[in-house]
Amino acid sequence: MTPRTRNWLTAALATILVVALAVVLGGLSGEPRADSFQRRPSTFFTDSTGARALFLVTKKLLPSAEQWQRPLNLLPISEDRSSGSTLIVAGPGKPISNTEAEHLDRWLAEGGQLILATGNGWPLSRATRDDKKISADPPEDAAGAAKETTYLSAHGAHLVWSKPGEAENVRIAGASVPTGEITVQSSRSFSSVKGAEVIAAAGGAALAVAIPAGEGRIVAIADPGIVGNRALREADNAVWLVTLAAQWGNRKVFFDEYHHGFGQKRSASELTWAFLKTPWGWCAAQIAAAGLLYVFGYRRRFGRISEPPLPARTSALDLVEARAGMFQAATAQGLAVELIAQNLCQEWSKVCGKPVDLSTLSANARVTEPTEGSAGQLAAFRALVSKTERGERLSDQEFIDVGRIAGKILQGPIS
Repeated sequence: MTPRTRNWLTAALATILVVALAVVLGGLSGEPRADSFQRRPSTFFTDSTGARALFLVTKKLLPSAEQWQRPLNLLPISEDRSSGSTLIVAGPGKPISNTEAEHLDRWLAEGGQLILATGNGWPLSRATRDDKKISADPPEDAAGAAKETTYLSAHGAHLVWSKPGEAENVRIAGASVPTGEITVQSSRSFSSVKGAEVIAAAGGAALAVAIPAGEGRIVAIADPGIVGNRALREADNAVWLVTLAAQWGNRKVFFDEYHHGFGQKRSASELTWAFLKTPWGWCAAQIAAAGLLYVFGYRRRFGRISEPPLPARTSALDLVEARAGMFQAATAQGLAVELIAQNLCQEWSKVCGKPVDLSTLSANARVTEPTEGSAGQLAAFRALVSKTERGERLSDQEFIDVGRIAGKILQGPIS
């Protein structure tokens, strides 16, 4: 087989492999993300009950659309009441906590709009069931009104839902439909709307009501499935909901995913700070501060006493050998003699209590040690030093005599 034929075969096999891989990936990516068990109207799901289509349409037509995956008490409040945003909560699977409800009330009072599509009014959580799931249809009385306290009932709206039926396309009209009429698909309506204003109705059945809340409002929709992907092709549900958001404030929309169980992952520092802001966290911080105060106040040690490291000791002989090796490598004979003379003068200065140099070294030596041998050694030492100062080179024996004479002078009796 020639190299050219081999290259053609390699290219053909690589092309076939790439095409096969593309087909496999295309088939896998085409599978919709479904929520067959809980059937939550979440913007993460692309099946008939999900709300992914509404999220994409809103993101395309409005300036901003965001999936909110944090508790509602972290929802930003607009400083300008005329530029409030819109929060869409569809079929929440978790109750709203008291802290979230209080913050949401403040958010609405500052000009926010809450579009709440629910079939139970969104129950308020209790201390024993903050994190428990709730059913889409809680217990109702004979008239179809929810028995437990809900977020809508806390705002003075006494709503009664009709029994859910088959989803069908209906023509609605009202204040929320600026074009007069529009076709939406719905399976449920309100049978009683005391304390609320009807803004969308199909015949005599109210599909959506508005509840004022400070500078903002709550738009309650009877059917949570109105945000589903199924109605995107068959009706104008997405058009109606986007119109509600586009006519309000700064046209910024948040889709609540936290109450569908999609909480945002937070770092350890954020979780620690969130815990410290709670009463239990404040108590733990005080206990930790008291413990640290006790440790430092009573000088409690966290381990055994450790001795400080001993300084490294250097042998005098090692130092002499190191200096000798340096002088030998540099052939600095004159510098070595000069350093020996300086060291001798420094030692004699300590004895005499005043500065001493080579010119006065002989007189001091006669006073301290009046012997002819010492005078001769000093004379020989000075002669060798003077020779190096003139630039003459000492012989090896003379160089050794310089160090020997200096050592004898230092080791001699000094009194």
